[in-house]
Amino acid sequence: MGLWEKIKDELNPEFSLFQLMELLGMDEDDKREARNILNQFHITGKIARISKNMYRKLE
Repeated sequence: MGLWEKIKDELNPEFSLFQLMELLGMDEDDKREARNILNQFHITGKIARISKNMYRKLE
């Protein structure tokens, strides 16, 4: 089971980078890693970027 499958039901339809980081138990130092994860979700069509820190689920 992938990371997306584990978290998709716990995320709101629109969510922020910081909500994802809290859900995954990441701290402020992991912001770049969280952005990389979100970028991969965007590339694979799972989310759309609304603004710098806001995203929308597509699946």
